[in-house]
Amino acid sequence: MTSQSLRSYAKRILTLMSLLALVSCGGSGNSSNAGNTLISDIQHFFSPAPSISGNSAKFSGPRSNYTISRNSDGITVIDQSGNDGTTTLPPGTESLTFQDVSVNLLIANQAARMSAIDINSLVELYIAYFNRVPDANGLSYWMTQLANGTKLSDISQSFYLSAINSGAQNGYPEKMSTADFVSLIYNNVLNRPVPDKGGLDYWSNALDTNALSKGQFVIQMIAAAHGYASNPAYTDVASLLSNKVLVSTNFAIQQGLNYVSPEDATNKAKALLAAVTPADNGVANILILSLVGFSPVTTDAVTSTQASRMLAQATFGANSADITTLAASGYKPWLDAQFAKSQKLHRTYMDTISTTFLNGLKDLNQNHFFESFWQQAINGDDQLRQRLAFALSQIFVISFQDSTVNNYPRGVASYYDVLETNAFGNYRNLLEAVTLHPMMGIYLTSLRNQKESATQVPDENYAREVMQLFSIGLYQLNQDGSYVLNNGKPVETYSSADIAGLAKVFTGWSWAGPDKSDTRFFGGNPDANRDWTPMQSYPKYHSTSEKTFLGKTIPAQSSSNPEADLKIALDTLFNHPNVAPFISKQLIQRLVTSNPSPQYVSRVAAAFINNGQGVRGDMKAVVTAILMDSEARSDNTIQSAGSGKLREPVIRLANWMRAFNVQSTSGRFLMTSTDDPLTALGQTQMRSPTVFNFYRPGYVPPNTSIANAGLVSPEMQITGETSVVGYLNFMRDIIPNGTGSARDIKADYTNLIALAATPDKLIDQINLLLMANQMSTNLRSQIMSAVNSISIPGNSAANADAAKKNRVYLSIFLTMASPEYLVQK
Repeated sequence: MTSQSLRSYAKRILTLMSLLALVSCGGSGNSSNAGNTLISDIQHFFSPAPSISGNSAKFSGPRSNYTISRNSDGITVIDQSGNDGTTTLPPGTESLTFQDVSVNLLIANQAARMSAIDINSLVELYIAYFNRVPDANGLSYWMTQLANGTKLSDISQSFYLSAINSGAQNGYPEKMSTADFVSLIYNNVLNRPVPDKGGLDYWSNALDTNALSKGQFVIQMIAAAHGYASNPAYTDVASLLSNKVLVSTNFAIQQGLNYVSPEDATNKAKALLAAVTPADNGVANILILSLVGFSPVTTDAVTSTQASRMLAQATFGANSADITTLAASGYKPWLDAQFAKSQKLHRTYMDTISTTFLNGLKDLNQNHFFESFWQQAINGDDQLRQRLAFALSQIFVISFQDSTVNNYPRGVASYYDVLETNAFGNYRNLLEAVTLHPMMGIYLTSLRNQKESATQVPDENYAREVMQLFSIGLYQLNQDGSYVLNNGKPVETYSSADIAGLAKVFTGWSWAGPDKSDTRFFGGNPDANRDWTPMQSYPKYHSTSEKTFLGKTIPAQSSSNPEADLKIALDTLFNHPNVAPFISKQLIQRLVTSNPSPQYVSRVAAAFINNGQGVRGDMKAVVTAILMDSEARSDNTIQSAGSGKLREPVIRLANWMRAFNVQSTSGRFLMTSTDDPLTALGQTQMRSPTVFNFYRPGYVPPNTSIANAGLVSPEMQITGETSVVGYLNFMRDIIPNGTGSARDIKADYTNLIALAATPDKLIDQINLLLMANQMSTNLRSQIMSAVNSISIPGNSAANADAAKKNRVYLSIFLTMASPEYLVQK
């Protein structure tokens, strides 16, 4: 493949990746308070039983926690994750109300008695006036009116009056001109935010002269949208409207849904249609599926395909041995076994390898950490710990790109050990270990931070980032990760005053050692192990003035007590209601999907809040909730364009290494930096360019269908034509030749070469290992054709062997270059 064709292929891949549609979250709810954490835990165990009144029933949990089934004897509602148990209701039950939505049980039968044309006409009015899905109860009312003889134009006029009577909620300005109204309908119906001047003037005049009512105008605009179906230049207009109608009828009629919260009825109902495109309604429908709930995870035997998918999320990639192990044991036993695996310290490797150097520890550099990282990432049997630590390293960031941190490679190895140690521990302990690690002290300048004086103020760097990035985030969150809103705007979690108050807590901490002298505080007389031993307090340099932050005040002190102040600060952060959804969502993004549904976030956050035994912050419970959630394990999500995440470059390389049993000639895995985006991966572990990681969790690639749908794709922030070309070049080289210094790391393709004469079996094996059998028929056919183009000669064993190897190399390359592989589902 030439450089020019690689660039062309890169553009195609980049374009296809930009079509990645991922599950979104949105909407609003009620504010939470830090003091309510214990109360919410108690309520979880003592929530009220289902309330049955007349023809309706009310349940305590969100709709996604329940399954609903109907038969001739009535309706059965089963709580899959709460305390409501099984509730049997009589056949005449009309509605069910859950924490987030209510379900109209009659509308489906009502719709069956009407024509699809009439129903669609009503649904289109919701789209035209409000650009949201209809609520089932409202749609049912208008279906009755239409069936009783009310004209559609009169119903349309009623919609207009309703819209302007609650203008702020519906997006109608207080003083809306005729031109404003026409522009709004153009946007909602024709997807044209700015109407053409001729059309705007024509319709405005017709309305101003009463030639048309507002209701008649809207009906004519909808008809015009349908008329575009026969116009090749504007077919997207009709397709978009049609897809919005399909999503709307799914929501209101097939599912019978109504949002309980008025804010949700506006914001989330609009967000569903915002996820619709002319070519796809899968994203919106997967959001609806998230709302009503996927099939619960069963305890049945795990297939090889399901095992491979789990391994893609929970490890650095599947290999044949681990697929067999997981399929044989089942999900939960595999998780329990992983939690029980012992940890191998990277610092131990650094100490050991340094004994072979002339100058001992002084000769260590970052490459030696990379060696240890790859050894454990590829060959470690504690794969879940390895994968989770990598995820944590992108939340609690330090980086070799900092020139001072780069001077302490053993310290960085120790910092990574801290992440691995606490990956299965408690978040509170993790937060403290990170805070006191000297490498974090260097990176975010809390080491040697001094109390305020007439000439200086405490360094605020760590105080700011521990809130923004490591615990509570910028804005107050509901348990489902959605923003707490005030007048439609997110509420900030902290102020500059909170930063200043918290910064005082982080004064008086510096290098560890046998004494607390001024010399040691400022870095002199270094202890041999200060690069990994937690920072110690120096009361002389710790602030004794009042410290106020996040509603907590530590009174002024006569003598400083750094340890006590730190405990209060970290406990305050740990118990903040934001921490559970903030950390939970990011871990879901790193392991499973870039845009988890609000329900998914809420379920994982609930596990963070209480592990079932009254313990907050249990990371094992959080990880289990992430990986065992129905949205992570359900096979249904694979079929939707709205699931998954982009595999970042380091993960892709690790996938290749593990899938094909790479071996290190030296035994050391001699890997160096893979930063270069043109010749390598554009990413190296522990070499983030900033404290904000390689990419932001909320990154939206501009001018893409992802942006249009209101979704995020974090990994796309380091994806561009240059990095795609670099990745393709890199993989084209290493697949046949190996990687690392002097090609130290090479794959073992023995098993695949044995299958090369039967391409279907060869591709099936690669499909299982790299894609959990998610390869499309089209992609499989393309790879098959390419493989078959390499003939295996029968007149020379050497030539036959070379041809078989080339078939293997090409199969792997085309698979790993495909957008289908690049998107992990």
